[in-house]
This record gives sequence, C-alpha cells and structure tokens, in this order.
Amino acid sequence: MRKKSSNFPFYIILIVIVCLCVFVYFSPKFERTPPKIEVPSMTYWNLKWNVPIKISDSSGIRSYKVSLIRDNDNIVLEEYISSEFKTNIEFNLPIPKINILNGDTLRYKIEAIDNSKYNFFLGNVSEKEFNIIVDTEPPQAGIIAMSNKITRGGSGVVVFFAKDDNLANISISNGYQSFVAFPFLKDGYYASIIPWSIHNPNFKGRIIVEDKAGNIKRSNIGFARYARNYRTSTLTLKDSFIDNKISSVIENVSSIPIDIFKSRMEMFRYANETIRGNDEKIINSKILNIELEDKHQINAFKPLKDSVVVGLFGDHRKYVLNNESAGESYHLGIDLANIKNAQVFASNDGVVVLKESLGIYGNTIVIDHGLGISTLYSHLSEFYVKEGDVVKKGDVIARTGATGLAFGDHLHFGVLIQGVFALSAEWMDSRWLKVNINDVLDEAVNIIENK
Repeated sequence: MRKKSSNFPFYIILIVIVCLCVFVYFSPKFERTPPKIEVPSMTYWNLKWNVPIKISDSSGIRSYKVSLIRDNDNIVLEEYISSEFKTNIEFNLPIPKINILNGDTLRYKIEAIDNSKYNFFLGNVSEKEFNIIVDTEPPQAGIIAMSNKITRGGSGVVVFFAKDDNLANISISNGYQSFVAFPFLKDGYYASIIPWSIHNPNFKGRIIVEDKAGNIKRSNIGFARYARNYRTSTLTLKDSFIDNKISSVIENVSSIPIDIFKSRMEMFRYANETIRGNDEKIINSKILNIELEDKHQINAFKPLKDSVVVGLFGDHRKYVLNNESAGESYHLGIDLANIKNAQVFASNDGVVVLKESLGIYGNTIVIDHGLGISTLYSHLSEFYVKEGDVVKKGDVIARTGATGLAFGDHLHFGVLIQGVFALSAEWMDSRWLKVNINDVLDEAVNIIENK
C-alpha cells in the first residue's frame, strides 16, 4: 500500500511566503508613502526672488527632476541623482534659459523618487505640476498732494496713486513704524496721515507699494522736517502723594494688595510703568482705523469751551523720590480746564470705540473719526456715550473730572494718528488744519477729478 505524500514542504514554503509578505508590509525599507513635494503658494514671480522647493521622505530621496512643460514638450531644467539618500532636500526653482516675456505663464513639473524598496525596488514616485505667471514690472505709484512740512511730534498728510493688476500691499512708513493707507475718492487713490512720534529722533516718510510677484515701488515723502524741543522737568514726589493718590490708582485697577509692595518707590514705579503701559495697550487695542466717509474736511477740535491750557503735549517728566530716580513719563496730550464738571464736546463726527475706567487716565472716552484720526478724553467725571455710539459734531459726550492720576478737575485731551499720540495743539488750530490737512485733501480731490 502506497503512503500519501507529505504536504510539509508546501506548508513551509507557504509560511515563508507569508512571513516575507508580512516583513515587506511592515518593513520601513518597503514603505509605500511617496515623497512629499512642497512648493510655496504663489501665483506670480518676478524672477528675482528665490522660490524654495522642498522634497522630503522618510526613506530618503533617490532622485528628482524639474522640467518646464512648453508646447507639450518637457524641457529638463534640473536633474538630481544621489547615493546619499537624504530625507530632506531643498533647492531653488530654476529659471528657464529661454526668452521669457512679462506676463508669460511657466508650467513646471517636479518628479521625485524615494529610496524605498517598494514597487519592485523602484521606489515610490511623486509628481507635482504648477503654473507661475511672470511679472517683472513694479507697480505704478506717485504722490498727488502732500503737506509741505512736518514737526517732530506732529503730523502730515499725503495723497497718492498706486496701480497694478496684481496689487498686494500698500504701506506707509515714518522710518520707525508702518501705517495704513486709506482708499481716497476713486479706485487706485489713497490718503494717509503720518505721525512723527515724539519718541523718534528722525523722520523718513516713504510709500511702499508691492505686487503679488514681490515687485516693490518705493516713493519718498519729502516733507520739510522741523525739530521741536519739548520741555523737560524734574518732579519731586512726596510720601503723601504715594500714600494717597498712587495707592488709590493701584487699588482701583489692580487686584494686587497695597501691602505687597516693599516700598513707596516700588508702588510708584508699578503705577507709572505697568498701569500706564496697560492703559495705553487698552487704548491702542480699540483703535479701528475707520475710513473717512463722503467728506474730506476735518474740523478743528475744541473739546472744552472757554478753556485754559494747564498742561502741554510732550512734557518729559522725570520723577525723583528721596533723591533717587523713580522713572519718567511723557505727557501725550494737552490738559484743559474750565469750571468743575464742565461739558466735553465732540468736534467731529465719529464712533465711540472706548468708554472705560483706566488707571492713570481715569474715566476715558476714545472716538474714531476716520482717516486714522482718533481723539481721547480722560479724567472724566461722567460719561454720556457708550462704545458703539455714533456721535455728531457738537454732541456733549462727558463732563470733566479728576479721576485717575489727576490733580484737580480738568480734561486731558489727546489726538492719536493710527494709534500714535500726536501734537494735540496742531489739531486744535484751525489755521494749521486748513493749510496742512484740509487744503491738501482739497487739492488732491481737484487733481483726481480733473485728471
């Protein structure tokens, strides 16, 4: 009788095949993820800026190829084959050595192969195709009208045009800070009031216009610049002032108990630096930079009738306590006084963007009037408006007081240009406002409408 043949070798072979399949499936050397090709998200290219390309793969990059697709042909621009198999490779997109005209569309194809043993040891393959439009021409830009001069701490206005089919960004600089340009009258025209901060020693006005390809047009703003000296004074602090006024300011706006401070010096510095800084952050966070609607004329600000000036903008105050320096501050507004609890008026239409009790500034209102102009009213005793209210010229918005760090009943009035405190007296001066702002805007309107 014949014995049945054994199936043992078959099972051994089957087990080996299964194990091999499991090994191949789970082995990193046989990973099946294709290389990752990263290309910047861009549509336009000026052929000057580098366009970085990144290829990555956990098993390493065996090769890549960059081609230009033109008239159904692939023109190889760059090819890379390596035995090092780096996991990350970065290079700049090559520029084709062909005649390229402004407005041409370049279609690129990038192919990459990794070092995986998958796909019968041929590796995983990735392909990416994308278009870039060539744009080598900078935007057109030029000044229409501008103020003749600017004073340190003050402001000037510029109206200009900026045109490009692929316009991306417009900004204004004073050499230290950037500002918004507001649409003005017609498409392609803009206006911006630029402050020369009292904290900046110099001013360098510039319009910067950039398109989507990275082409930049810069135009200098040639204001005549006038230095202005502001008063510096040294104030000696008394213990009674710290114990009464400063401790009251801290208690009103801070949860920190007074007895945690180790000295009067520490109390004053906390109020003058931390609380003052927090006040200014809150004020700046509320500035909306609303566009100026319909009209282009701005009225001189007269927030308090028949008032007397009791504190000037720009005063640099240095504080001394017990013959030791206790810090400094700048008075970034003008102090006006009349009778106690005098009415405070809005001089221009606007939107109330802040109504809050602050530390140093006390009860405060901020109104945004458009074109980057905001006004601040502080140390108030009563509010007659709330955030979001639309106010009109002549509206009574509050009454003067002595809240916050104030000595006696008065109004602290400030003007902010895109969040930068500016010389208040300029904006209260009808003559200055006419010559330096309103006449410039009128001139720009006439030029644009008649062009």
